[in-house]
Amino acid sequence: MFKRDQKVIGMLSQSNPKFTRDTLVFVLDSIQNYLYRVPNDMIEIKRKGAKAACIKHFSKNKGYKYIRRNYQTLHKVIHSSELTLEEKLVALTDIPNIGIVKAGFILQLCIGEVGCIDCHNARLFDINLQQFKFGKSARLNLKLRKAKEYVEAINLVGSLRPRKSGTTPEYLWDNWCVFIADKYPSKFASASDVSRLHVDAIVSVV
Repeated sequence: MFKRDQKVIGMLSQSNPKFTRDTLVFVLDSIQNYLYRVPNDMIEIKRKGAKAACIKHFSKNKGYKYIRRNYQTLHKVIHSSELTLEEKLVALTDIPNIGIVKAGFILQLCIGEVGCIDCHNARLFDINLQQFKFGKSARLNLKLRKAKEYVEAINLVGSLRPRKSGTTPEYLWDNWCVFIADKYPSKFASASDVSRLHVDAIVSVV
């Protein structure tokens, strides 16, 4: 699933900053939201922009406006060959409402690196997500340390994954898709459908 769908998103993101922009919006909208609602939300956002009801919450709305203003710069950051993963994670947390974990999701989507340790994965691997948080006034060295700790946590998860389960980002993606399909059987016929939604939601609005 990851090999099929992340490959498409990654290629599109690399080819055009507008695909990166809509991937960023996808991640922003997915926060504290049901995944199956995101495709319709993306259509509403395309039609109404910052006035869309799904991003009316102040922090999400602020994040959306930031993305619209800065997506070309964020695109360069994500696809830079000169920045470390930690530096990319920190740069993405400049987006309002995006923390280290969701920044990891962005990199997972766009370049197939890092990944998202959401609440499900945090419980599964006994990881305290609070340890990766920092305040708005945090200094750069603290942010980079938190980003490094998050990458280390991702690597720890990778060391525990079953053999033949692919890379760590692949394992996290595929395992999460299975979990969501099992949790919402009335919404998804299979884990493959969960995975495919990521591509369809992003491509449909560009």
